[in-house]
Amino acid sequence: MDKLRQDIEQLLPDGVFLMDINEDPHRGMVRCFVDSEKSISLDQTSKIVKSIQHSGLLDEYYPDGALLEVTTLGILEPLTQPFQYRKNVGRKLNLTYNNKSYRKHIEAELVGFNDDILFLKNKNKGQFQLALENILQAKVIVQFN
Repeated sequence: MDKLRQDIEQLLPDGVFLMDINEDPHRGMVRCFVDSEKSISLDQTSKIVKSIQHSGLLDEYYPDGALLEVTTLGILEPLTQPFQYRKNVGRKLNLTYNNKSYRKHIEAELVGFNDDILFLKNKNKGQFQLALENILQAKVIVQFN
């Protein structure tokens, strides 16, 4: 799967990242999860599907044929890459992080990010910072206005 991942990554447009691949060889299905610092439209995912299909890549890995699906990550998926934090500045996050020798949970608004540091604020702590290396899990809190 690492080789397939590398081959698919080379076909993605600039700024679009392959976050995960789920393969089901028994059903002949490949599902690619992509993300970008900017929103990805349905048109863009369709173009990615066509690019992969026209490359002949799936024929190489699945000579009997395979169903390909390209989709974006769900809103409930944790943030794992720095660009995802930049993308979500201004949103509330549910964070689990290391605080010395124990885990801590907190909800806070992400007000800024610079590749190593999350700049956050909430009612209890006011403005504060967390190092990205201390984040165990970060999820966007879905809010409906």
